[in-house]
Amino acid sequence: MAFLRQLEEHENEWVAFIEEDGAETVVGSGKDAVEASRAAEERGFPDAVLMKVPRFDRGSISSIAS
Repeated sequence: MAFLRQLEEHENEWVAFIEEDGAETVVGSGKDAVEASRAAEERGFPDAVLMKVPRFDRGSISSIAS
C-alpha cells in the first residue's frame, strides 16, 4: 500500500522505482521518462524501472478485440 500512496503523489507523471526487500520505492519522477530516469540516476539508481502513472480521475478499461 505504501507504493500506491507514493504513486498518488506522481499522478500523470513518469516515475522510476526500485524493488528492494519485496517492496517498491519511487526513486525519481518527471514529466517524461528521461527526467524520471535522470532523477533516479542522480540518486544513485541507474537501473530503476520506469513507469507512467495514469491520471486517477478517470478509469481505463482495456479491451481485447477478437
